[in-house]
Formats: sequence, structure tokens, C-alpha cells
Amino acid sequence: METLYTVIVGLHILSWLGALALIDPRAGVIRKGAAHAVATALVTGIILVGLGESVASLDKDYNHMKIGIKLLVAVVATVYAFVQTNKPTPNKAAGILFGLVGLNILLAILW
Repeated sequence: METLYTVIVGLHILSWLGALALIDPRAGVIRKGAAHAVATALVTGIILVGLGESVASLDKDYNHMKIGIKLLVAVVATVYAFVQTNKPTPNKAAGILFGLVGLNILLAILW
């Protein structure tokens, strides 16, 4: 179960990094894969918390306030990404989406 958890952590991190790479706030471009990357990060995050809480051998101790805030930011970023993906460029929403993704990453690292 540790191996599965580690693989999902890796996929979660790659999803957030992929979302950052697919959003260009300076040019105002949100590439098509960005919404799917954010959605994948959301789903893998939910799976990680579920596995960590339910499997006794993993013995994870989560800060539920942090998880709740990160979940809220991820849901908003996912919905926003899917709504803004097909908008014409330059799209000023790219900066907002980039900020939401960056905020979620910073919450994970600094909190």
C-alpha cells in the first residue's frame, strides 16, 4: 500500500506542475491540458487523503484545516480552468488560474 500511496503522490505533484506549465499568464493563454491537469491533481489529492485516513498501515496524521482549504482552492481552480479553457486569447483569467494553482502549491509546501 505504501508503493501505491507513493505513486499517487508522484502523480499529484506532476499534475500540479503540469498545470503550471500549461498556463502562461503573461501571454494570457490557458492551454487545453491545463484543466485536465488541475482536475487530476484534485482527484489524486482526494484519493491520497482517503487512503491515508483509511489504511492503518500508512498511519498518516493530516491537518484537516489545511486539507479543507486546499480542497476548496483545488475545486475553484478546476471549475475555473474548465470554464476558461476555450475562451479567446489573450485571456486575463490565465493570471488568476495561475495564482490559484500557485497558491495550492504554496499551501502544500509552506503550511
